[in-house]
Amino acid sequence: MQTTLVAVFDDQTEARQALDALSRGGFPSSRARLASSDNTAGDSTSSRPEHGESIGEKIAHFFGFGERHESLYSEAVRRGSCVLVVDAADEAEAERASDIIERYNPVDIDERESQWRQSGWQPAPGNGGENKIPVVEEELQVGKREVQRGGIRVVSRVRETPVEETVNLREERASVERRPADRPATASDNAFKEQSFEVRETAEEAVVGKTSRVVEEVVIGKERSTREQKLNDSVRKTEVDVQQLGEGSGSRQDLNPKPGRYGGQERRKSNASYSGMERRGT
Repeated sequence: MQTTLVAVFDDQTEARQALDALSRGGFPSSRARLASSDNTAGDSTSSRPEHGESIGEKIAHFFGFGERHESLYSEAVRRGSCVLVVDAADEAEAERASDIIERYNPVDIDERESQWRQSGWQPAPGNGGENKIPVVEEELQVGKREVQRGGIRVVSRVRETPVEETVNLREERASVERRPADRPATASDNAFKEQSFEVRETAEEAVVGKTSRVVEEVVIGKERSTREQKLNDSVRKTEVDVQQLGEGSGSRQDLNPKPGRYGGQERRKSNASYSGMERRGT
């Protein structure tokens, strides 16, 4: 029974090497085909797809994929990967082709599909498929924060002010006066007795002293108050209108925009339970 093997490569060079190895192994270009974003199906002489088809439609048309595979493998090509398809005449030939392909690091497409779905990718729906439109509603969250709005600064300085006071100062000076006399000496005169007297002179001088007194206090603090403020804003919500269409009223629209180009470097090497290639019996 004829079997078709499908492998995906992140590295176009490795994909070309796998194609060349298949050619050397007995798989001509009519049975081994390679598709990439630059060359959608450039390694076969079979009929080309019609002008105006999408990449996925070209791959499905060229390789004969069904609707399920069209979305998956076209997404791989759109993200920069290469898709290699090999037609094997029987199971033994399929195993030989699989061994050749495994040498060139094909990716595990099931694991890659799971990663895409986790990041939000959804395959384009076929018959019985579905599109999802998320209904998003915003909620208003009100908080508060503290901001600086000025204040006061109190600076204490020392200032000198000239003052003037008047004080009366007293002085005492010694004085000596000689008075003429003519009388007889008495006992109180202590005649012919040596004597000595001292008179001290005194004077007052100004003395300046200072004392400190608290005459006023400046109290620094805060007065707290509260106020209410109303906030006006708007929130958005997704509204979905369902309209019934008659036959022939329009074509299907793609409601799942495709994500950006894949830039990963993941590779998976061959092992016994590897499921990177898909086989389809015909």
